[in-house]
Amino acid sequence: MMMDWSRLRLSTGARVLWLLFGLVLGVPTLMNGIATGATADLCFGIGMILVGIRGFLRPVMFGKAIKMEQDPKTAQVSIGSPTLHGGLSMVIFIALMAGIVIKYVING
Repeated sequence: MMMDWSRLRLSTGARVLWLLFGLVLGVPTLMNGIATGATADLCFGIGMILVGIRGFLRPVMFGKAIKMEQDPKTAQVSIGSPTLHGGLSMVIFIALMAGIVIKYVING
């Protein structure tokens, strides 16, 4: 299944912001996890990088999010299928929770 990359020009600022957010928080944490062998940092870094990728593919508009409104343009702006976004959301949740649990509960 091909992704509709023509939608890339829609909400470009929000896409770039989410991608940078995920990469700025995720890459250093991932690199630290690789260098030190810290599984918690590996999980959290991967989760944050995926947050950036998901935000790039389906950006959340901050004004709508603050007002708790559903953005009717979400389907027009989104790149990829709902299954892809649902799967990414699950992997993000699992990776971030694993990182938090390992770091703060198991290693306490």
